Amino acid sequence: MSSSFKDDQVSVRGSASPDPHEVSTLPTFLARFVRNLTRSYIVVVHPIFRSWQNMTWRAKSMAFVLLLVALIYLLIALFLYTSVRTDLTSQVQTELMRLTQNLASDAADPLLLKDGGKLSKLANSNNPLVRSIVVVNHLGVIVASKNISQLGQVLRLPLPDMANHQTDQFIAPILAGGHRLGAVWVNSDRQQIAELVNQRLNRTTSRLLILGLITALLGLLGAYLVSLAMTRPVLRLLGEIENMGARLGLEERPTTPCQQQPLSGDELHRLERAFRLTEQRLKEHLTELRQLHQRQQAMQCMATIGEMSAQVAHEIRNALSSLRGAARYLVRHGNEENQGDFICIIEEEVQRLYDMTQGFLDFGRPYAAMPVDIEIRSLLKHSVQRHTIDLEAKAITISVDCPPSLHAVLDPSLIGQALSNLLLNAIDALPPTGGHIFLYAESLPYYQLNIGVRDNGPGIPDEKRSTIFKPYVTTKTKGSGLGLAVVTKIMMVHDGGVELRATASGADFVLHLPLRLPAQVKNRLS
Repeated sequence: MSSSFKDDQVSVRGSASPDPHEVSTLPTFLARFVRNLTRSYIVVVHPIFRSWQNMTWRAKSMAFVLLLVALIYLLIALFLYTSVRTDLTSQVQTELMRLTQNLASDAADPLLLKDGGKLSKLANSNNPLVRSIVVVNHLGVIVASKNISQLGQVLRLPLPDMANHQTDQFIAPILAGGHRLGAVWVNSDRQQIAELVNQRLNRTTSRLLILGLITALLGLLGAYLVSLAMTRPVLRLLGEIENMGARLGLEERPTTPCQQQPLSGDELHRLERAFRLTEQRLKEHLTELRQLHQRQQAMQCMATIGEMSAQVAHEIRNALSSLRGAARYLVRHGNEENQGDFICIIEEEVQRLYDMTQGFLDFGRPYAAMPVDIEIRSLLKHSVQRHTIDLEAKAITISVDCPPSLHAVLDPSLIGQALSNLLLNAIDALPPTGGHIFLYAESLPYYQLNIGVRDNGPGIPDEKRSTIFKPYVTTKTKGSGLGLAVVTKIMMVHDGGVELRATASGADFVLHLPLRLPAQVKNRLS
């Protein structure tokens, strides 16, 4: 055996020196190892991972509970086979030690009386855990044993002073009146002890297995109920989203090969997929809606330009008719005394043409908003101060209602112009006495801002409410009809709008604005 062990050592030492050919094939070995590891992952791990992904939450929770119960059971079983087995073995050894001491106590009288029959009866014990019992006298001579051939032999071992045991051998001195008469050696049967310990462990393990099965069943039931309570609202929400997608035609259109895979995954994965699909389709619909809105605005602008062109052409024709009539009269009757009146008519018509052309140019020029963070209350007060003289001329009272902390990012110049147009319309519409204007601002959810101008005047006739924001539409005897059209254009630049609210009396114009604007706002109407 030693020579073979030395040969093994020599062979190990010989193999320690690297072979150049083997070193040269190391990259090939590593490549083969990585390839085999990848193949193992594809064959074993990947299908398990995909199966776990495709399981429902109910199945996952139940599988998790089963794995948890199995893990707990294995840990407890491991604890039993280590700690409890040691305790059971220690208990058996304690019983054998007590048996040895009892035998030593019972052998004292027969040993004094040299009663071989009784000593032989003590040595032939029927305990299945005991393999042999040997009784020796004070001289070390065996006086009793299961093996008759051992009788009379001298035991070459010192007599013990106290009971002890070594591995499978238990020793106890035989004492009488303080004198040591001999000793008892008990050799235990290790196989029988192991069978007894295993029997007790199997009994405990069976009970533990029954308890584990009951725990697993209760855990599965609890996991099923909890998962049912958790997944029911998720499934309900998922069904509503899928039904909404079917009603709105939100069908998934795969753009990449990886998106062409069939639907899989648990409820949360499907819900996440449905949300992402809904978000994607809503973004596409919003983009299409924005494009349609832009096309509609372009068409509306073209229609407005057509109406404005017709209105301008009509006004120019009327003015030219007046100019032609006045000019003909002056040519025919140039020396009459009333020629000054016709010259005034010519000047008024020219001035009206100039004002109309200037208003048309002002309305047609592009607006570029320069947004800044401004306090709305100061903006409203500044708009009121610009028209103090007009308000005092007609004894109009005005009140302002705006939170002091209300701020917004907008163009104060353009918004001031829109408020000025609304205030001038309200001042012109109010009677000479008893007029009141209410100027207010309020913040709404989703970062929205409303600024309103309300008066107690005669209001807007119902037949003109639908066309009041079109160019050259006015309820005043004198006016260009472009004030509210300019307000509408300013609101469009700010991504907002203007509304004429229905009131019992008077008129209430509301500007709808976002509290925040981009850093640079492009002019969408140029």
